[in-house]
Amino acid sequence: MIAFTRFVYCPRCGKKAIEVHQKNAMRCTACGYVYFHNTCAAVAGIVETAGGVILTVRAREPMAGTYDLPGGFIDYNESAEDALRREIDEELGIDVAMTSYLGSFPNRYVYRDVVYFTNDIFFVCRPVGESITITGGDEVRHWEVFPAAALPFDKLGFASNRKALDRYRRLRASP
Repeated sequence: MIAFTRFVYCPRCGKKAIEVHQKNAMRCTACGYVYFHNTCAAVAGIVETAGGVILTVRAREPMAGTYDLPGGFIDYNESAEDALRREIDEELGIDVAMTSYLGSFPNRYVYRDVVYFTNDIFFVCRPVGESITITGGDEVRHWEVFPAAALPFDKLGFASNRKALDRYRRLRASP
């Protein structure tokens, strides 16, 4: 676990006295504090339009320049559904209605040399309203629409997105 966080000092007392405590925890031998590096919850939307699925291109690390689904981390005291609506509004400037739950997939999110393990929760959704104007936020370099049969799997940054879009494509193809 220490190898994933790269922590050297106790986050509570600041002493260089940490040791592995459990598979996902470390303990400070000086003050007794136990830090659990648990899985983080994240959410993403497969936003369906008449032309296909909206993919964004990440403007920031990790995985800057790769395709991504709009979404992000779930905040404290926030449901997955509320987080998805907030994230899509921040990234695309649109409101969405969720049509179905697709599934969840584990993922590794490496940011500034710290490995975060995430559980990425995926929903299928559609923009609300007759016509939409996508504005994009500062986390998105640009966005594109892809038909389900032409999704760029080799250019997706995160494994969980590839798994979710593969499931989505298979479900859409089945009678």
